[in-house]
Amino acid sequence: MTLETVRIGRIQRLKALFTFQQVLDRFEMISDRSSGLVKVEGGRASYYVVWEPELLERILVTHQHLYVKSAQYRLLAVVVGEGLLTSEGELWTSQRRVIQPMFAKRHLGRFAEHMTDAIGDFVRVWSTLDDGDQVDAATAMNTLTLDVVGRALFGAELSGKAARLGPVLTSGLRAGVRAARLQLLFDPPPWLVEKAPGLVRRAPSWTPGLRWIHDVLRTTDEVVEEIIAGHPEGSDDLLGLLLAARDPETGEAMPRRQVRDELMTFLLAGHETTANGLAWLWYLLATHPEVRDRVCDEVEDVLRGRVPTAGDADKLVWTAAAFQEALRLYPPAWSIVRTTAEADTLNGHEIPAGTSIVIPVYLAHRNPRLWPDPDRFDPRRFLPGRSQPPRFAYLPFGGGRRICVGAGFAVMEATLIIAMLVQRFRLELREGAEVVPEATVTLRPRNGIPMTLHKVV
Repeated sequence: MTLETVRIGRIQRLKALFTFQQVLDRFEMISDRSSGLVKVEGGRASYYVVWEPELLERILVTHQHLYVKSAQYRLLAVVVGEGLLTSEGELWTSQRRVIQPMFAKRHLGRFAEHMTDAIGDFVRVWSTLDDGDQVDAATAMNTLTLDVVGRALFGAELSGKAARLGPVLTSGLRAGVRAARLQLLFDPPPWLVEKAPGLVRRAPSWTPGLRWIHDVLRTTDEVVEEIIAGHPEGSDDLLGLLLAARDPETGEAMPRRQVRDELMTFLLAGHETTANGLAWLWYLLATHPEVRDRVCDEVEDVLRGRVPTAGDADKLVWTAAAFQEALRLYPPAWSIVRTTAEADTLNGHEIPAGTSIVIPVYLAHRNPRLWPDPDRFDPRRFLPGRSQPPRFAYLPFGGGRRICVGAGFAVMEATLIIAMLVQRFRLELREGAEVVPEATVTLRPRNGIPMTLHKVV
């Protein structure tokens, strides 16, 4: 099979650093001209774009040992540290072994009460607003999911810290994705990228261009230390598990820095992705009132006005399907990047060691060969009993052994949030609002989602 090659000029490379639409236009042009594997050349760097399920299964599962986290994650580690999201090798394996059992389906029920307590407090705040008041769904969901994650995983109320933590995380993520794209396009020496997190942390705060990142690190470190310091000893939540964990060989406790890095990872991955998925859901429900009406009817039929439990989440099948469909159309983790640890062959073409592989999840989710009428918002795709597309056509939480450990947690959390909010409120898109995707580490609405809040009588 002939390998399609796309060459990108200098101006196009620079444009691709800044807006999601420009990146998306490039990927859509590539997808229209190939069967799932394209080589992109530009400047010193070249990389491959892959989106067909058969190839993704090879990269993420059957030959996953040949594909490691890319250097871009080393740049993200500047902010979040060496947690599950960014670590590799034995460190990742040992941390995953400690953390994964807590998120098994049989244990998710114990999180539900913490979730509904946080959601209930949020509902009470919104209840103080007047009918017709303006809200930003994106900001609101970030505040809410941060509190939910804080209570469920760390035993801490984070709603009061959201005003401090949210803006610095946003600026850190935006800068991280810019640096990652520069790395992808201009191919700096691997040793420099590998050492970037340590070099940035050790650099004086007055170093030109680094003052802002030190502000980010100082604020996030302060919040995490407050959470750890105020945590009750012996708690069985995630933080308690991390603090109590002991190395099976040495008996030593997990280093404080490692605890900090795992907390940062879950604060980011545990609230940022769900918040963005929910923000896009409210946008889609507002623009598809027939779907919203069915969500509201199901919630009323199942709950009859009461607070949901973990068991109710399994009964709210249309509500969960609407959220999963929102994740298909606007996947928070909109792209995945891997690097070949060794040479491999894809579609008969040799891929050298050290090559970047870009998986555009956004495009994989809109592949017309696998998703009929792919741009249409249709939750029926995810109802029980419906035929599903190939396994790697849907990757909102990644795939393979590095699939998000909290995927089940996120779906249950979102289902409970949707149910409790539609019991009390309707959100309408503000007239004239322009909603534009922005690709940082996650796919978020660039200027939020301005909406009008109406109370349900």
